[in-house]
This record gives sequence, structure tokens and C-alpha cells, in this order.
Amino acid sequence: MAADVGTDVPCDRLSDLPDAILVSILSLLPLDEAARCTVLAPRWRRLFSSTLLLDFDATMPGRLDIIGAGNSILAAHPTAPVRSFRARWRYTPHDKDPSSGGWLQELARRGVEELYLDLDLHHWHQRIPVPLFDCSSLKRLRARACTFPDVPKGRFGAAPSPPLARLTEIELYRVVISDAFVNFLLSQCTALELLRKHGRKKCGRVHVRSPSLKILSSDGNFDKLFIEYAPSLEWLLGEYMYLKGRGSKGVCLKIAHAPKLKFMGYLSMNLQKIEIGKTIFTDHQIIVKTLMPSLRTLAIEVCYTYEGYVDWIKLLNLFPCLEALYIRSQTLSRILGAASESWDVLRHIPCVHNHLEKVVFEVYRGHEWQQEMAKFLHGRSRVLKAMEFHCMRGSDGGEDRTKPPSVEWVRKQQELLCLDSRASKDARLLFFRGQLPFNHWHICHHEWYKRVLR
Repeated sequence: MAADVGTDVPCDRLSDLPDAILVSILSLLPLDEAARCTVLAPRWRRLFSSTLLLDFDATMPGRLDIIGAGNSILAAHPTAPVRSFRARWRYTPHDKDPSSGGWLQELARRGVEELYLDLDLHHWHQRIPVPLFDCSSLKRLRARACTFPDVPKGRFGAAPSPPLARLTEIELYRVVISDAFVNFLLSQCTALELLRKHGRKKCGRVHVRSPSLKILSSDGNFDKLFIEYAPSLEWLLGEYMYLKGRGSKGVCLKIAHAPKLKFMGYLSMNLQKIEIGKTIFTDHQIIVKTLMPSLRTLAIEVCYTYEGYVDWIKLLNLFPCLEALYIRSQTLSRILGAASESWDVLRHIPCVHNHLEKVVFEVYRGHEWQQEMAKFLHGRSRVLKAMEFHCMRGSDGGEDRTKPPSVEWVRKQQELLCLDSRASKDARLLFFRGQLPFNHWHICHHEWYKRVLR
């Protein structure tokens, strides 16, 4: 007897999922795509409204009136809470002003916890509505291409007020914000743990006095960074401080109290002045009086054609328990080489001899100063486990500057380094045919990136 064909009833596994999981899936879709799912069945129409209660994604293409659509949806569900709100404005009707803040007041009333605002309208930065700072439930704020208002009157310098008491994360990209407002956020957000600010808008003086802050990440585009009181700070990144110039035009970094700091970068010879406790480092003097034993990872920048990087290594005496050292140099810089015997003037450096486990040359081109520095660190690091050389494309001098260096060039570099006489017999020398990504510190915590580096 012939077998029956097509008698099995198709199994709708998606509909078998509970509402909570389906709502979570829908919440990951942009608003217009989630709305299209309502044609599938009456259940999906009900789930769509539930989706808005969790994650309201008002990111829609074209010349759609986001403000009007958002107000209509919220009005249709007057009592529904909203957990997160994401919006990118690319078009706004002339009679609608996102900075008026009526919609934000409504979100605050509904207990919004996460806000992502992108107000890049026609290449000009829209002002963030002042009612944002009345969102007592707000925990996370991400803002892009926005202009922040002036410091709210009666708040700056006063006791912490409830509206900002729960805010734990702030991420700012290409925003217009005053020094006073940055310092206002740092002082008033009493639960703030993470502050990221990237983009080329300059800040003058950033003053950190925060008992809760753990991560401070920026592009380093400021004149002075003063860490006065940060007992919880663990991560400090000023990525391009070295581009501010040298001498009187350089960045001044001062750290008075950060006893838990584990990572810091990028320190550079270009900084005007570095003060850590009573330790002072300038072009003309290095006075090490205060140690920072908490630091485990340090990133440094060696740039331009300045001599003195041999003496600069003496600053490592400040970090007696340092375990990882990242060394970056500008891709086009040509640093003056130092005679190999000049490294012999360095006295015992505790972290190099007793704790340094990893050294990374982020952009390796085989320059003499890189070879001599590698020999020095490799020859004295008794617990060294790995030294990485991320070779820049075109380093081998071939005609095609976009190609990774050849195997022959890498082998020659290994011979030139002459690292057979090393303090740690278990140390591995790892050569990568490509420089370390410049956004390494932004993605290094992701598992997919860790797998790529393995």
C-alpha cells in the first residue's frame, strides 16, 4: 500500500511559545516590523500592544512622523508601563518639536528605565528636553547627536535629588555638552557606575567626585581630568589624550583618590603633566613618591619623534603589581631610536621583574626602538607568559601596502629580536598579521572578539 503523503498537520511551534517569550522576540524588532506581525492572528495583535509596554522602538525609516505615531500609540494604552524607549529622528514635521518634552513626560510617568535618543535631524543637533531629568525611574541613558541643556537651576552643587538617583549608565556619542553639565551628572547621579563620552566635542575640565563610578571612558578630548574622589573606579580610558599636543597644550591628568583602579590608558609622553598622589611626571622630571598597587593593566602611547621613551619606562615603578602592558604608536610615527646600551641605565623595576605577564605591541612595524623595548622587557620579566606583536600591514616594505607582512618578514623579525636569552623560559612570542583594532578596549569584553584573537 502506498504511503500517505501530506497527512501530517503542520506544527506551529512559534505559537506554542508562551506570551512572555513572544513579547520578548517582538520587542527586538523596529516598531514598523513589529506592527506588521499583527496581521498573523488576533493573539499577535494583543502581543504587539504588550511589546510596547516593554520596549518601545520608535526607529522607523522614511519621513514618518515618529512623534505623532508614538503619541498615538501611548494614548491607545494610557495605563501601560514602558520599560525602554528607543528613537532615532531623521524627519520631524514643522509643527512637531521633539525638544518640547511632552512625550518624555509621559514616558517618565510610565516608569521608563532605558532611553536611547538619536536626534540627528538634518545634520544639526536637537536639544534634549529638560523633562528628561524628571525621570525618577531612569537607569540607562544613551544619547547621540544631541545638545544637552544648561545645568538645571537650583540643582548643581546641591544635595542629590531623587530624579537622577537611579541612573547607573550614561553613554554619549557626538553630543554637545558643557563642562558644567558633565560635572553635574557626575555629582548628581549618585548611583552612576558607567560614563562613556565619545565624539570630538571638546571638554575643558572634567572633575570626578563620585563614590559609585566604576568605568570612565572617553576619547580624551579635554584639557584637564581631575579624579578627586572615586573609591569605586576600576576602568579609566582616555583614548586619544596624546593628540592634544605637547607641553602647555597637552592634557593634564591628576588622580588624587582611586584605590581600586585596575586599568588605565592611554598615558603618553605628550601629556602636559601626570599627577598620581604625590608622584609627578612631566617632560623634565619624574618624581615617584606615591605607588598605585591596584593597577593591573596599563596602556601607553609612544608617538611622534620624541626621545626619552627609555626614561619614560621608569614610570612603571609607580605600578608595582602591573600584569599587562599595551604599547601603541601612531601608524605613521617615526620615533628616534635609542642606543641599546641606554636601556642598561634602568634600575630594578618591580612590576617588570615580578609581575608582568603580558606585553602587547599594538602596532608593530619592526622599528629599532620596538625591538630594543621588546628585548628589555622580555629579558627581565621572570613571569612573562606572552608577548604579542600585531604587525601593521605593509611593514615588510612590499609594493602593496595593504597586505599583511610576509611570512619571511615575520621570521626575520624573530631572528632580529634575539630572544633566546630570556628571563621566563615559558614565555610565548605571538606574531599577528594585522595591527590590534583601535577599538580594542570597546569590544575586548565580547566573547566573539575573544574567539577571534585566539
